[in-house]
Order: sequence, then C-alpha cells, then structure tokens
Amino acid sequence: MPMFKKMSYLSANKYLVAVSNVFLMALPLVLISTFCELVAVVCDHFNFNDLGQTVHYVGQTTGIMIPILVNFYLATYLSAVKCIPKGTVIATSLTVFFIVSYQWNLISPLIPLPNNFPISLLTAYVSCEIIAKLKNIRVFKIKSDDSFIDISMSMLAGSIATISMVLSISFLFRKIFEQASTLISWSLIPRLDPTSFFDGLIYEVLRGLLWSIGINGHNILHTYKTELYNVTMVNITEWHNFGADLNILSTNFYDFFTGIGGSGNMLSLALCMLFFAKSKGYKILAKAALLLCLFNVNEPILYGVPIIFNPVMIIPFLLVPAVSFVIAYGAIYIGIVPHLTEVHSWLMPPIISGYVATGGSIAGAILQLLLIVLGIVIYLPFFRLMDKRSLGIGVSDIFSNRLFTSDEIEVKTRLTSFIPSLHNNLTAQREIEKLQTEGEFILYFQPQVDIKNNKVSGCEVLIRFRNHQGQILPPTFIPAFNQLGLMPELDLWVLDKAIKAAERFIVVNPNFKLSINISPDTVLSKNFVNTLKNRIIDSSLSFCHIELEFTEELLILDEAKVTQVMSQLQHLGISVALDDFGTGYSSLAYLSRFEFNKVKIDRSLVLNLDSQRGKELFKIAVQLGKITQADIVVEGVEQQAELDFIASLGVRYIQGFYFYKPMAEDELFQRGLLTSQQCEAVDN
Repeated sequence: MPMFKKMSYLSANKYLVAVSNVFLMALPLVLISTFCELVAVVCDHFNFNDLGQTVHYVGQTTGIMIPILVNFYLATYLSAVKCIPKGTVIATSLTVFFIVSYQWNLISPLIPLPNNFPISLLTAYVSCEIIAKLKNIRVFKIKSDDSFIDISMSMLAGSIATISMVLSISFLFRKIFEQASTLISWSLIPRLDPTSFFDGLIYEVLRGLLWSIGINGHNILHTYKTELYNVTMVNITEWHNFGADLNILSTNFYDFFTGIGGSGNMLSLALCMLFFAKSKGYKILAKAALLLCLFNVNEPILYGVPIIFNPVMIIPFLLVPAVSFVIAYGAIYIGIVPHLTEVHSWLMPPIISGYVATGGSIAGAILQLLLIVLGIVIYLPFFRLMDKRSLGIGVSDIFSNRLFTSDEIEVKTRLTSFIPSLHNNLTAQREIEKLQTEGEFILYFQPQVDIKNNKVSGCEVLIRFRNHQGQILPPTFIPAFNQLGLMPELDLWVLDKAIKAAERFIVVNPNFKLSINISPDTVLSKNFVNTLKNRIIDSSLSFCHIELEFTEELLILDEAKVTQVMSQLQHLGISVALDDFGTGYSSLAYLSRFEFNKVKIDRSLVLNLDSQRGKELFKIAVQLGKITQADIVVEGVEQQAELDFIASLGVRYIQGFYFYKPMAEDELFQRGLLTSQQCEAVDN
C-alpha cells in the first residue's frame, strides 16, 4: 500500500531512527520510575505513607532525569555520526539544553532541572549540526599537528560559538512566541466543555499528540482534567441526592475506555505484540510491559516500541483512543452500557474497572473487552510494518549503495525495538561506521579447478575489506551487517560487483561461472528472484554464468519459500549449490528435499582424511552427493595426499589452497587463469 511504503521510507530516516534508539536506551530509567510510582501507590493503599512518599519522590526524580539522559545519548550518537569531538558535543548540548529550558521556563517544579523531551532532542540536534559546520571553518578546525592546548582552545571556541548562536535563536523565538501569545492565547483549553462530545474528542486527540512527542498530555491539559473531575463529582452527588441525569463524560470515562493500558489504549498494542510479533525483542517487551499495562501504565511501550517520534505508530496511537471514545460514548448514549456512577483510581485494571464503574454492569466490562480487541485490529497492520522492519529488509530500493561509496557516514538501520540486544546493535553500527572511514570493500575470487582437464571452471566470490594501508582483511564485519538487518544491502552490492567482474571474465572464457553466497534475509525477501533476474538481464551475462550458494541456515527458515525460490532460479538457468555440506545436522534430509545443481563438501571433512574413519565418512558424503546427480565440489584441499584420495573417488571439482588462494580480479587476468592454460600444481 502506498501509505505504508511512505511511512516505511519516513521511518528509515536516520534522524528518526536515532531518536528511536535513544529512547530505547532510556527505557531502563523509565521502568525504574514507573515501578517506583506503582510501589508508592501500593504503599499508600496500605497506609505506609512515609515509605510511599519516599518511593514516590524517587520515582519522580528518576523520571525528571530521563530528558537529560536522552540529550546526552543523542549528543553521543550524533558526535560519532558526524565524526566530531564527543566531549565538546555532549558538554555543549547539555549546556544549551539547560539554558534554553530556563529561558523558556521549562523546568520541573519538583527539582530545578529541565524536563522537556522536544527541547532535549532539538538542542542536541542543533548543537551537533552547528559544531559540525564550524569544524570546517579555519578558526575552529582541529589539525593533526596541533598541540593539546590548541585543540582545547579550538574546541572551547566552537562550543562558545555554538552556545551563543543557539541562545540567540532561542531568544528570538521566545520574543516572537510572547508576541504571538497575546494574539493567540491558550484560552482554547479552558473553554473546552468537559461534558461535550466534540470537546472531549478534541481533548483526547490533543492528549495523544502531546504524548507522541514525549510530553505528558495529562500535565499540559491538567486544567481540563481538573475541571472534568470537579464536574463529575458534583454530577454524581446530584444524581445520588436529587436524581439528576448523569453525564456521559466523566473523569473515569477516559481512564477506562480511551486509556485502557494507558493513553493510546496501550493494552491493545501490548497484546498485539504478544500474539503476533515475530521479532523476539517485541515479544520480550510485550511480556515485560503487559503487567504494567494492566494497571494503565504505558511508558514502557511508549519508549520501547517506540511510539514517541515514530511516524508509523503515531497514527494508530491517535486513532485507537479516538475510535474507542466514539464507540464508548455511543454505547452509553443509546443505553447499551450504563453511565459511570462511581469514581475510582485510574490504576484499576481493565474489565474490572468497566464492571465496577458502571455500578456492577457486565456490559461495561464487555465494552472494554470489545475496545481492546478493536484496538488490536487497528494496531496490527501498523505493528506488522514495524515487526517486518525488525526482522530484516527487502531488496528493494529502500537502501542505496551509498553505504559503500559515500565519503559521509550514512547511518541506515532498522526502526525496531531491540531491548535485549541494544548494546549489540549500537556496537555493530559503530563498527560499520568505522569501516567507512578506514577503507573500502572489495571482492576476491577463489578459483574452482576441474581436475579432469586441470583448468579453472569458475570462482567463488568472497567479500573482503581493504584498509588505507593496503591490508586485506577477512569478512569479520558480516555479523555487524547481520545484526542491523543490512545483509540484503551487502548482498546486492556483492552481486552488482560480481556481475560487473563476470562480464570481463566471459569475454576470455564464455563457460566461466561465478558462485555467489546469498544470505537468508535476501533470499527470503520479497521479489528477490525478479531483482536478480533484472540485474542479469541488464548485463552481458547469461543466467548460466551465475550460481548461488545456499546454507543450512537458510533451508531451516522456510522450506516452502526456499523450494519456490530454487525452482524459479533453476527455471531461469541459474544453478543452486548446497554450501558447507557435512557440517549441519540435517544435510542428508536437505539432499532428499531440495534439487541442488551442486553440492560443496565442507573442509571440515577434508581435515579428517588422515584417519580411516574420516576417509569412510568422506566417501559416504561423496556418494550421497552423487546420488542426487549433482556436481561435487570439495572445499579446502591443501595437500597432495588429500587431492589424490578425493580424485580416486571420482570427484571432479576442487577448491582450495592446493591450487589457488583467493585473489583480486586483476590477478586472475595477470596469471592467465581465465584462458585455456592448465592450472599450476601448487599456489604459493
């Protein structure tokens, strides 16, 4: 759907991703604050007043620290992205945050500390952007041969300039705001009628909008809430004493019908995650937050999904309570559900609260259950988009190859919740960013030799990293790409480079074949076959020049989908090889279920050829491969004795250091390995 595609593209914006990750990092503090608040309520209920007040104070204090922590985290993150001194950015960002907050009087009444999320994020962004621009100016530029004092002075000058610029901008906006406030006052909120359907709906939407940018809607709109509470208490008293009509809208109407699980009907989203999430991180979050949602505490979900500053989830976050408001109001208006006749704590769990607040009517509980189910239905398509992004990305044009070519670091990660593995994600992200500044990715090729005619029949494509010193490093970065869901981008880059190289190879040897490893995320992504097909069609290659290697990791994920993909590839003429045969638990089963064109016997079996048992096991592996009528390739052959034994079994294709180590594209041509000449005996 176009709308979901646009939201997906927007959610991939690196700055929105950064904000989401920062809120996730602040989640532990949120949980501590929330837990303290619940403990305080329990203490008050059992008359442990002193303990309750202490715990309540701790919870509030912890909550006030969250915007400061968010500012710190975002400044740290952006300093790494922009490659600017971390200490300067953090100190400047926090200073600006404090001063601007005091300038706008956005200070907590409990402790004199800034307590506003939008200002926290904005000051971090603006400070970092200004410092990044200033570092290109000669006065503020840090040179490699500068002394420590020179560097310190440059950093201090940049920090002072940034603070001065931001405060000037803030002062200007403050004056404009003050002038505008005389014309457009906040008088709209006091004029809202607490008993009006339309005014109540406006209140609900405003409350959600404020929450979506990290501002507690209850605090900002407390005037309406206070007035509603007073009106409700008077109305219930007159109903008891004089039989007056009860208002539909009451203080508990929002708590029990549009705030089931907290603002946004978060209980619906928690259950949606619990029942339908495929991502392990979301399921863990749902289990952790479910109990709190039962007491109408929504912060863990707000920060953990996250909802705040999330363009995908803000829509259902506003829509679900608005729809619930209309349905609940209508149900009470037409008499299906009784009016709320009592006022109870907003912490009372759903179903129970609906039953008790409506004077013991089962209809109130049923209405709440209906609203929870409806909320799940509305949240589901939006959450599935989030869940899909957390599991991996498609091979469409969501990402470009700029990750491998841009001089400026591009941070493109999934917008996802990764509570249990947040540290791993950030570590992986830093590793990839570091690679871009220290060198480039290149392809190496390891020849496969046909020992029947002693010629190179093809090559396996291997990705390597070359640093600025010319050193060639192994692909230790693969786990980092996999951790961030970037394997499809990496695979497509390899595929494009390999096709370009193969176009040179087939000019010399028309029968040459390239074998390429493709990750499970890419193979199982939407339109993978068409993506590969179009790339080959746009080149001078034929489909027979490409071979894809599948691992057991892929085969165990989705057997039906893998079978379909293999059939489509082979129908085009693209070969499919089973890689690392002999290393998995179910290799034999896969030979019976899938039609492979080639079976690659893993080096681990070659290493055991010095024993009789190892030789017998190797013979069985070769026989199993031959039964399927697939070509057999043995990997990791390094010794003459290994080669002799393998050749005696009728194996035709060898890949290993005995003949050739992996080499660069130009070396293949320099050594004439693509021509009709015979292979060297041993590659030194």
